[in-house]
Amino acid sequence: MGSVSDKAAKLLRAREAFLTSGELDGHVRDLILNSWRRSRFWGVPVEQGETPYRDDINVDSRLVAAAQPVLDRLEREMADARMSVILTDAHAWVLDRRAGERSLNSYLDKVLLAPGFSYSEKHIGTNGIGTALEEKRPSHVFGHEHFVERLQTLSCAGAPIRDPLSGRVVGLVDVTCWRSEASLLMSALVAEAARDIEGRLFEQSGERERALLQEFLATCRRTRRPVLSLSDDLVITNAGAAHLLEPDDHTILREKAVELTSARRESTSEVVLSRGQLARLRCRPVTSRSGIAGAIVEILVTDGTDGYLPIRGGAAPEHRPPPALGLAGQSAAWLRVCQAVHAHSRARSWLLLIGERGVGKAALAEAAHQLSFPQAPLTVIDAADRGDDVEGWLAKLDEALGDADGTVLLRHLDQLEPVEMWRVAGLLEQVGGPNRPWVVGTLVSPTSVGGEFQALVERFAASVTVPPLRHRIGDVQALVPALLERHAPKSAVECEPEVMQTLLRREWPGNVAELEQVLRAALSHRRSGRIGLEDLPEDVHATSRRVLTPLEALERDAIARALIDAGGNRAEAAARLGISRATIYRKIRAYGIAIKGTTTGEPGRARDGATPDLKMRPP
Repeated sequence: MGSVSDKAAKLLRAREAFLTSGELDGHVRDLILNSWRRSRFWGVPVEQGETPYRDDINVDSRLVAAAQPVLDRLEREMADARMSVILTDAHAWVLDRRAGERSLNSYLDKVLLAPGFSYSEKHIGTNGIGTALEEKRPSHVFGHEHFVERLQTLSCAGAPIRDPLSGRVVGLVDVTCWRSEASLLMSALVAEAARDIEGRLFEQSGERERALLQEFLATCRRTRRPVLSLSDDLVITNAGAAHLLEPDDHTILREKAVELTSARRESTSEVVLSRGQLARLRCRPVTSRSGIAGAIVEILVTDGTDGYLPIRGGAAPEHRPPPALGLAGQSAAWLRVCQAVHAHSRARSWLLLIGERGVGKAALAEAAHQLSFPQAPLTVIDAADRGDDVEGWLAKLDEALGDADGTVLLRHLDQLEPVEMWRVAGLLEQVGGPNRPWVVGTLVSPTSVGGEFQALVERFAASVTVPPLRHRIGDVQALVPALLERHAPKSAVECEPEVMQTLLRREWPGNVAELEQVLRAALSHRRSGRIGLEDLPEDVHATSRRVLTPLEALERDAIARALIDAGGNRAEAAARLGISRATIYRKIRAYGIAIKGTTTGEPGRARDGATPDLKMRPP
């Protein structure tokens, strides 16, 4: 380590005595001694501490928003200083790192003091971040006071950030520099930064929470309906909402509320809750001087037998059919939809099926037809297939509507041109009397595009909303074997447990159709035996919050493939790709590739050959 001052030499001797005998040979600050004892209790290795990584750190939290201007200011002021400013959450997971000259940042990457990594004492021993959080007070750790040897070239000072309303620690701000450039002024710097961030938290939380609570109470006084108030980290419900909603419903409602409030005005929409009820939501954003405080959501639930559009409703006839029409899936939402569709088929009640692409609208109609009218013909008329021959397409529809015994499935109605909607509505209106076919229409969105759309959908008695796969993710366990049987009926093929876990973690924006495509691709690699992670397409192991460029998609797939080939060992995958470990960690996070229970190439991690569990991070 080269020459050191007398003070540093005494500290080194004291540390060596502590590590070998548990005794001290010289004076050590109480804060440091207590931290050394905790580090030894946790079994932190002296030579090289373990630094775990997470891909799901919350970079959109209130803490990050409040800290942003403070970090921006410090970054400008420290542009010429050899120091780095670091923000962590309350559990020492690094959220942001600013400033620092090139050599310092390079070393911080090497010791994994970077976003996504943990610097808690139980993982990395005595350090300015973890020790300050353990002590819950400002702390500085200079050079040889670090428990882990590779950190002894650094000095750092950290100050906890407290929520001004609750008093609990919500994060930490830290300044780190080279050991030779350390100063006690670092402690004053981070203490001031922590106070600035706390002040901004108070401004945000006070104004926003007051505005949201006032609007929630006012709404509850006006209506007896179920009401929720939603913010980034808080959900408040009245008694009606608490009785109605299951835990999964909060995810469904939050997703829809984010969508509706993006327009920054009151909006209405419909969702299918986890138990199958169709709910109409009235959602309005609540604003304060600090910005959007959250949203108020009022809920109106139908009787659950059918969906409805603003244009026209209609109750499904009473009937209790077999639960799932022979289709895979046992979730309450899916069974309720199957029940409603079958009830309409038995009564020949014309029906609109609404849902995202790939959710199984056509499969529902076909299954209900086979159960109710097994001997009658089923004619599929797809608006996407009309091409330039619109007259021929309309003639085919007119002919199908003349078969009183059959079923006519009108797919992709929302792809029709306005004038075509008028003409289809006219053909449907001509079909009357008790002897008429059962007509089912499908569309992605019930959003009106004009009077012609209104005239078309009014020909249907009712509608049913089919939930997306992400709202009934447990059905994946039933869908996978059913789809494998469909595409490999004579092959004894199944999925490894880790594959099923990967599929269950995925959001499936393309719904059942996307799941089917993924399994077909896997079957092209393995027609018998057990499908492994290596058989899945690379993009299944990653998801992104934005649309990737072609070059980024290639990079994402290359990283996913390298991780699979390396058995999940990120250090080995980085070496294969010719990039640093810090870089591959950043890329894994950027592309949403999460790896659980895999090796990192460091001592003490999962044993060699451990099976990787590649999972998805939600967008």
